[in-house]
Amino acid sequence: MGHPAATATPPEDAREAARRIKARALELGFEAVGIAALAPLEASAHYEAWLAAGRHGEMRYLASPGHRERRADPARILREIRSVVCVALCHEPGRDAERDRRLGRVARYAAGEDYHRVMRDKLGTLEREIERDLLPGSRALWYSDTGAILERGWAERAGLGWIGKHSGLLSERFGSWFLLGEVLLDRPVASDPPLEREHCGTCRRCIDACPTRAIVAPYQLDARRCISYLTIELKGTIPVELRASIGDWVFGCDICQEVCPWNRFAPPAREARLHARALEGWTLERFLTLDEASFAELFAGSPIRRAGRTGFLRNVCVALGNRGEVSSVPALARRIRWDTSPLVRGHAAWALGEIGQRHEQSLAAVRTPLERAAGHDLDSDVRSEALLALERCGG
Repeated sequence: MGHPAATATPPEDAREAARRIKARALELGFEAVGIAALAPLEASAHYEAWLAAGRHGEMRYLASPGHRERRADPARILREIRSVVCVALCHEPGRDAERDRRLGRVARYAAGEDYHRVMRDKLGTLEREIERDLLPGSRALWYSDTGAILERGWAERAGLGWIGKHSGLLSERFGSWFLLGEVLLDRPVASDPPLEREHCGTCRRCIDACPTRAIVAPYQLDARRCISYLTIELKGTIPVELRASIGDWVFGCDICQEVCPWNRFAPPAREARLHARALEGWTLERFLTLDEASFAELFAGSPIRRAGRTGFLRNVCVALGNRGEVSSVPALARRIRWDTSPLVRGHAAWALGEIGQRHEQSLAAVRTPLERAAGHDLDSDVRSEALLALERCGG
């Protein structure tokens, strides 16, 4: 790494500084905290190989030279960096079956308030207190999924856990239902040792459970096939061959974590802001009525806003098609005719085709909007989706 040589710090001062920082982080509500020694990460080579294989998909910013340089060397972010404080904040590990039935499935971390805001408040406080009280005169800089930081690599170095076969961080105490954050420091403080070994053993439940086969080998994830990527990061058409495997996930995915044996130890979230919102009165079908303004209002302060109205409604259409319920036909028929987004209209056509091929009694209700779209929609992709849907319905 390109940082200058560290100024010597008496060992007892470094240990006391680490103790005070950790104690304050725990007081702020973080479940775990560790301090990583500053040295090149093995995760950097893994990241470069992942990019070289093209497994980042449309997330092109990850492959930009500046982004890669900062990830490889945090001294490009904080020039005098000496230590990395890593924290973990648990989010709710449980699911509400009734809520999932009404709203589709949302990744647990995204069911409540946007975790970026929660982490900003806690880490911002820790950053200010380090600079003012814990290490007066120091420079601190916090991150939580907000910059070019190899978060899991630093957390692993700090002893918070090990990288599981699904490529996420795992902890013996907390499973994997937690969020990560970092505070970069320009002072050397006592670091923690990483775990001596990982604890996945011969288990491959996450690999076998992934419906889209996104975990292409142990510790190797192809984002282009990952349901989280497909429902959040991908801005265009979801590949037809992957749609059925998405099930009723409308934002993110938890499957590889749900099957992990270590998550039987996951504690409930103490941070109330991360608890799931009820969204009373809403259903998947009602989501299809959202325009840009009402989408922004409903999901204000929610991670779901990241998908955008068009991406989210695209996901809702896929979820309804996979559920295959005749009761969804009217809502989908309205979208295929009136939605302003060709992306939504095209996925609504696919969903209608899925329902029509499963329920003969719905064919008339399904064929009418599909025939109209196939013959008159102004977008060629929508016309193609409608024609293919009609073929699946028998003509």
